Amino acid sequence: MGFLLGCDRCPFTAFTVKTIKFDWYYFTNNTETETVKLFRNKNVNSKINMKKIILCLMSLSVALCLILFSEQTYARNSGYEVWLSDQGNTQGITASSPNGLYGGKVRIYDSADLEQNPPINNPLVLDVVTDLFPNALLTTGADVNRIHGIIPTPDYKYMTLNFVASGHLGIVDGETKQPVCLFRSTATSTGRQNHMSTVSPDGTKILIANQSGRMLERVDIQKNTAGQVTGFNYNADGSIDMVGGTGRVLNQPIAVDVNLGDNISCTVTGQVADGQSSSTPNANPKQAAGVRPTNTVICPIISDNSQHAYVTLGGGGMFVVDITTAPMKIVAEYDLNVVHAAGCGGQSADGFMMLNTGTSAPNVSEFTLYRFTQDYPLAPNYNQPNQPLPVAVWADPDNGKIILGNNRDAHGMVIVKNLSSGEDKYLHQFDRVRNNAEVFQMNPPWENLHLRHEGTYSLTTTGACGTTLGAEQSNDPTPDLADLSLGNNGDKIYVALRGPNPLTIAHAAAGSCPGLGIIKLSPNNKSGELTNVLPTMIISGDSMKNLSDPHGAIVRQKLN
Repeated sequence: MGFLLGCDRCPFTAFTVKTIKFDWYYFTNNTETETVKLFRNKNVNSKINMKKIILCLMSLSVALCLILFSEQTYARNSGYEVWLSDQGNTQGITASSPNGLYGGKVRIYDSADLEQNPPINNPLVLDVVTDLFPNALLTTGADVNRIHGIIPTPDYKYMTLNFVASGHLGIVDGETKQPVCLFRSTATSTGRQNHMSTVSPDGTKILIANQSGRMLERVDIQKNTAGQVTGFNYNADGSIDMVGGTGRVLNQPIAVDVNLGDNISCTVTGQVADGQSSSTPNANPKQAAGVRPTNTVICPIISDNSQHAYVTLGGGGMFVVDITTAPMKIVAEYDLNVVHAAGCGGQSADGFMMLNTGTSAPNVSEFTLYRFTQDYPLAPNYNQPNQPLPVAVWADPDNGKIILGNNRDAHGMVIVKNLSSGEDKYLHQFDRVRNNAEVFQMNPPWENLHLRHEGTYSLTTTGACGTTLGAEQSNDPTPDLADLSLGNNGDKIYVALRGPNPLTIAHAAAGSCPGLGIIKLSPNNKSGELTNVLPTMIISGDSMKNLSDPHGAIVRQKLN
């Protein structure tokens, strides 16, 4: 006969690893304690009180239950992945073309490896061409090229992959790692790209920053009454031209259903309108010298209510767009004197929107942080130009200076939260050139960021960043896009570290240790240090260079 230790509140029903024989009874347990050892003694009194034995075993059961329940709770809270977008070429690498022609990799790190000490560098590696979208050339007219970033849907079920060079948006199932849809953005007279895709907090919209095409476009996420995704629809009627005029639209967007057996549709409806207005609702030119000189769409950051996007522009200036209409409509406009060029970092915090601007040209220093309201009208209503002004601005004193090799460049930002309370605490704004972070406390007074500047920390002090094949220097991390860990109450930041042969923003993004950087935060979250770098490698055709060029790291919560 047997006896199983168990607990109806434990994440298991029963367990049996070791059987211990007693003269008249069998006890089974998965560990051997001093209490159980006592019963293995051949000289034990056969008249031992059975009540004491049972009470002893019950105590052991409860102790084990608490231990395993605690471990299971930790595993559930820390069960996550980090997806790293490596935009280095992986295809067409030959002796005659050593740097390759197109491609890229997605590297997926499991929290079970990342939470080890030291962390284990054992990612699942997916080539974006051969593993995910091998038929892109045949179905869309171009191979997927230069994976710039990855953003999850709010439920972490799907991952959106944006390809800046080829203009593709890929949808991948986060659980199975299988491709679902492939879209290609509108071709215009100025180009066809997808610099960054963002997903609305309500999980109904994906925005496409058609950078060189100078358009903001939208994919609608379709769901059934149970809230399950049934399709992704490229709403061509929703596209807004940030320049306007006739002869702009050359080719309509493309949709490809990559997996016909998953019951998820991938479609295009409507048509991107040519001849859209070249003026804002205030009758000002959308694009003009000295106002908004180059309306390449950089990053559309979506508001908490999923109704507006803050659309930063390559040449400076910004539009706030109502993203609920078709076509989407401008409801606020800012010129380059208010919002500088090349802003990309953005996150909401405490009901405000935090945005940044970084360097737009070699050696030009630019590091500005803005706090905007999230109170904007819906179309057809709109605000007057440059209204409302930012609630607060923090501008580095070196802005606008020509500083050879030591200018500033604000790019990736992370808001560190207490994962237990959900309270926003500190914003860490990274600098790709100076390899450091400026830290700001997310507390009143909201109108003064200078009073909330907590200080600066460097990513070079530990020496965790070394060098790699073909790098001309060492200990030059070059932090790009980053995200907060979901394990250990959010005590780490995962950041993409650029390579020595950057495929984008070469004037600010050449680094010496391409890979996934791990920043351990201080106990008060006001500082951090680069403790580990998990290196990445793509060897050139002449074996002289490491082509790896990670651009973004994003954390995905596991669903199982």
